[in-house]
Amino acid sequence: MKVSSTSSTSATAGGGAKPAAEGFSRLLAADGVAPRAAAAGVSGAAGVSGLSALFALQGVGGLEARDRALRKGRRLLDALDRLQLAMLGEGPSQRHLALLQGALSEQRDATGDIGLDDTLNWAEVRVAVEAAKLEREAEPA
Repeated sequence: MKVSSTSSTSATAGGGAKPAAEGFSRLLAADGVAPRAAAAGVSGAAGVSGLSALFALQGVGGLEARDRALRKGRRLLDALDRLQLAMLGEGPSQRHLALLQGALSEQRDATGDIGLDDTLNWAEVRVAVEAAKLEREAEPA
């Protein structure tokens, strides 16, 4: 492609600058510069400070999530302890299976504490394994 001319074609080449459009001319001062408006009362999010507050807003971590996770962990371990005592004594029953399944069915959110989350994952797997064993034993042969 050959470029034959370097001149530009602009709308203002004919004779100077055009006045501003009628709608905008009312907004411009006499010198053609828009006046600055005072900033409205915009402020940052007051009261949100620290990482724990941010996590609380996001629903991740925090004391409530940690407390809920600890309660679930205690229920999981309690169900495993009751199963262990039943195996040493009279043997597990359907009540033990229901206890294990009930502890598993509770939903758990991430706490933000990697160690606690890993421990709860381990406990959930152990409870699921024991529940599967009890279900298999309960099935008729």
